[in-house]
Amino acid sequence: MYKFGVAVLTAAAMVLTAAAPAAASATQTQITIDRHASELFPFEPPVGEPGVTYPATAVTATARNCPAGIVLMSASLVQDGLPTLWATGGHGAGEIVCDGGTVELSMAFARITPALHPGRATARFALRDWDTGEQFAESTRTVWIPC
Repeated sequence: MYKFGVAVLTAAAMVLTAAAPAAASATQTQITIDRHASELFPFEPPVGEPGVTYPATAVTATARNCPAGIVLMSASLVQDGLPTLWATGGHGAGEIVCDGGTVELSMAFARITPALHPGRATARFALRDWDTGEQFAESTRTVWIPC
């Protein structure tokens, strides 16, 4: 009788464990990056020479099933194999507040030399837990910077 009870509990645990990943994947955070970046616009770096601007572009994305709370956003843009800088001077630029649903992500990028130009670039967004650093989602996509 004891062996039969243990076998039933073991089988039940295996069934519940097998069902857990399917349930978890249904609510997994997903990031979709828009195909087109913004048109180039002038950006004046906050610590740069006053009045000197550089071409910048903004990339947007949508995160679905973003866990409720403060989430850290990482974003990058690479064009012609070269990285760019965030075109922002705001504190907390990479902090997002999620409510468990959908949230819009956006980051502007600039590069001094060689300057950003119309054409293809590779954008990447990732979301991490503010406390633990656990990564919720990451997405990479080729985007088009229009003329």
